[in-house]
Amino acid sequence: MKTLTLGKSERLRYLSDIRTLFNEGRSIVAFPIRAVYIKKDRAQDQPPASILVSVPKRHFKHAVDRNRVKRQIREAFRQNKELLLLSENEHADIAFVWLDDKLHESSQVEKKLKKLLTRLSELCKAEQTPDKAE
Repeated sequence: MKTLTLGKSERLRYLSDIRTLFNEGRSIVAFPIRAVYIKKDRAQDQPPASILVSVPKRHFKHAVDRNRVKRQIREAFRQNKELLLLSENEHADIAFVWLDDKLHESSQVEKKLKKLLTRLSELCKAEQTPDKAE
């Protein structure tokens, strides 16, 4: 049985990793969420993905609104992280960035995050295929 937790190891914490992610990562959008991701080799005891959630202050002036959106994104990821299909030796760092000035229902946020995770899995598989052909 899969655990539906979002532990400390699944959160992107180190500044060096965050800088690398935003400098070298690729981006996909399912409005109102943008995902910036980078694939790495997975170390032992490392989860398939580490995430970061960012809601810019320019979109929501009140912290309570920013925190609500972050909570919605984290919960949607926690419930749907199995959609992110990576091989056994791959790890992904992912940053979810909020793009809209309006609050959305949790069901809409979850739907968009599912779409992002599915597209991200497809892109990762597409990147693997040419490597094996060489």
